[in-house]
Amino acid sequence: MPRAHIARRTAAVLIAGLLFVSGCSSIPTVGPVGTATANAGGNSLTNQLNYSPPGPAEGAGPQEIIEGFIRAGVGAAEDYSVAREYLTPELTASWVPNERVVIYGADPNIVPLPEPNAFQIQLEVVGSVNAKGIRTVSAPGTTETIQVRLVEQDGEWRINGIPNGVMISDVTFPTVFRAHNLYFYSSTYRYWVPDTRWFVQRSGMAASVVNAMLAGPAPYLEGAVTSAFPVETKLARDAVPVVSGVATVDFSAEVLEDSTDLNRQQMELQLQQNLRQLNNVNSVEMTVNQRAVDLGPESSELLPVQADPSAGDTQVGVLGKELVFFRDRQAKGIENLPDVSEYGPRDPAVSVDLSTIAFLSGDRSTLLVTGPDKDVAQVATGSGLSGPSIDPEGWIWSAAEAGQGSRLIAVGPNLAASTQAGLTPSWLADMRVRELRISRDGARALLVVEQDGASRVLVAGVVRSSDGTPQTLTTPLELWTTEPVSTAVWAGENRVAALQRGQDDALTPVVLDPAEDNRELADWEGSFGISGGDGPEDIFLQTGEAVYKKLGNGWIREIDGIRDPSFPG
Repeated sequence: MPRAHIARRTAAVLIAGLLFVSGCSSIPTVGPVGTATANAGGNSLTNQLNYSPPGPAEGAGPQEIIEGFIRAGVGAAEDYSVAREYLTPELTASWVPNERVVIYGADPNIVPLPEPNAFQIQLEVVGSVNAKGIRTVSAPGTTETIQVRLVEQDGEWRINGIPNGVMISDVTFPTVFRAHNLYFYSSTYRYWVPDTRWFVQRSGMAASVVNAMLAGPAPYLEGAVTSAFPVETKLARDAVPVVSGVATVDFSAEVLEDSTDLNRQQMELQLQQNLRQLNNVNSVEMTVNQRAVDLGPESSELLPVQADPSAGDTQVGVLGKELVFFRDRQAKGIENLPDVSEYGPRDPAVSVDLSTIAFLSGDRSTLLVTGPDKDVAQVATGSGLSGPSIDPEGWIWSAAEAGQGSRLIAVGPNLAASTQAGLTPSWLADMRVRELRISRDGARALLVVEQDGASRVLVAGVVRSSDGTPQTLTTPLELWTTEPVSTAVWAGENRVAALQRGQDDALTPVVLDPAEDNRELADWEGSFGISGGDGPEDIFLQTGEAVYKKLGNGWIREIDGIRDPSFPG
């Protein structure tokens, strides 16, 4: 059975409201102590949104109370104050609404149980969000029952037993929550790595973003990215006021003890990157106990950090039995490239600077590397090799079949294959890798795998040593599609372009975006390959005769005769 899900359910979703533990420290500051009074964060649209579900009606029966409580899941204002009105005072004191958000599809059923004043809420669950804001996507047809107990107090029914959390429909969810990318440093501190989260659309958005950033990355990125802030960092108060476009982020005095100028400058950069996406934030001031932090002179070790690195406009491909570059509908021979025709090249990949090209032999059993003014080198062999991918550190990746699963191959800039024992994670033991693509920040791996006859699209973090050497892949995040996927590529910093196979075996291109619903594109008869550049409008399809480029909602013939096109990466 193919693993599938409706298009809107494809992202890891995280919410604010995380708590942190602090340590002891001191930090250089400048300027007088001040007090700011302003909008607590968010943006003008967010502050206008006001979801106000009704409270319990006088004399409402038990079922009406349960129905009202479910509807109140959209009202996050004042810590879900309306939802609390449906609870007894005793339960209100202990109930934690953000511990779990259940996202349901069909309207819930409320069924009385034999036990007095006990009911069961039956839900079609399409996803859920745990206390840390991590969204789990449910398989189609998943159901869940939630037990509810009620009691009559002063003539009115109230809930006195229900699990922590709220319920919200999949239709309402994207209007109540807003997507926002958190950013962490790549392990080299040269790239910003996006981590898409969802926050309730209400005032206080800036504090929510900072709290979530301080809590660290999503599990699939743990070990693959880094933060400039120590693990136990917390805000001095749970607010980030924004005055005239300046967000003031105030930390307790212990946060930056023994920090260097470089540390503080990296922290300030990370705050800027995370907060300036908000409509009402133009700049950020970092303070400790309301005194501006002295960042010191710019450190010579402070690296420029690149967000959403460009793939450029040049692709590599195969024309006849030769490797070529092409762009703007023109193919161009690669100067000073050795003849590779004897290998029958397939699935080429090229580095960002266009100096290194990796490709497979015609039978996909040999991985070879070359480039302008470089000899052809055989660097790895294996059965059923996946097309290579070249990361920004110069490592060349592929995967080979190994028993019922796969083994990863990583070849360094010196053309020596990695001997890292744990490079292939244990979770690949029963999966066949059909596609492996490293993101342009080098921190994430996109995989299309087959497991038990079904295809899966996975994104895992790339764990590296301090010198950039790959160590392993983290436990992955799964992206869900409506149909099985044959191939997938990166198409921007966190979007993925894929081809999914319908019941008639026709392949349909689809854009997977953690911040939006999946978007199916117009299909093109005979297409079987896809390449992606800078964003969802920079996508190309391959047929047996030509390469086609996305144009609006259709496709235009780009160039004839090219096979296996690929952007750098």
